[in-house]
Amino acid sequence: MKSPIFTVRTANRCLEDAKQIPTPMMLFDELWFEQELCILFADTNVGKSLLAVQVAQSIASGTAIPGFQLGVPGQGVLYYDFEFNDKQFEQRYSHSGISYTFSPNLYRIGYNPDCQAQRVGNQDVFAEIRSHIESYRSRVLIIDNLSYFAGNSLETAQEAIDFMREMKVLKEEFRLSIMLLAHTPKRNKSLSISEADLAGSAGLSRLADSLIAIGKGCESTDQRYIKQIKVRSAMLNYGAENVVKCRLAPRNGLLGFVFDGYCEESDLLRAADHPGISDRVLALHFQNPDLSQAEIARQAGVNKMRVSRILARKDSKDKA
Repeated sequence: MKSPIFTVRTANRCLEDAKQIPTPMMLFDELWFEQELCILFADTNVGKSLLAVQVAQSIASGTAIPGFQLGVPGQGVLYYDFEFNDKQFEQRYSHSGISYTFSPNLYRIGYNPDCQAQRVGNQDVFAEIRSHIESYRSRVLIIDNLSYFAGNSLETAQEAIDFMREMKVLKEEFRLSIMLLAHTPKRNKSLSISEADLAGSAGLSRLADSLIAIGKGCESTDQRYIKQIKVRSAMLNYGAENVVKCRLAPRNGLLGFVFDGYCEESDLLRAADHPGISDRVLALHFQNPDLSQAEIARQAGVNKMRVSRILARKDSKDKA
């Protein structure tokens, strides 16, 4: 007999059934959890692939990236790399002729040059992915990136929705955790990153469980920040007022993101370096030292965290 498409239960029955399901654990802090379809997006040459490989190595080895939490033991990770050829990958992860040693649980997969790869949505392609999942018994997939894997099939909202539905079917079938890397179209880099900056955002973001963005800071060429755009399994802790500040640097031989604390996104944007805001905050503080930071924030039209940082910078300069 054919299985029904839907299941019907009372809300209370759903809650009771859910108690028997293990709680999803963190794969990349509260940014990506088990059995989630996550999209990591950023401008070109900002470091999406560096972070994705770093996350893949963390999960494969069972070792947390310093500054980020990991809740799972080491396990198989399938990394579909359509950005770099083998030589480029080797050059990125080698120094002075010595190559970084990745976990044996990390499998890197690319197009077979002897085969004409077909666009995403083709059942042969998904069938081969299924065979990889079954052969290597991996439940974590990272696809880098959609523009190569899908060709032009994400140009319209409907094509994006069809693609995401295929990925969600795959996720549910095998209880997978999937991270998809995506580009942003041309954007004003002085503005805050939002869901609208994801190429094909109307179709992609709606079906994603979580969205992570990477931005480039203005303080140095290697400064980056990670921003949480969408989350379902936790609180949105790394939004515009509390992004994760990082820098690109090698750690233990692996080039990647080095945790550097937290800050407001506006502090890292070129156009957000408004001297007028700092002057206004400092003037209010000088005129009435008894004013609370909350009241200064209200009068200056900024949030309390911004006021705290401005006053802290002033104290630091005064002591220097």
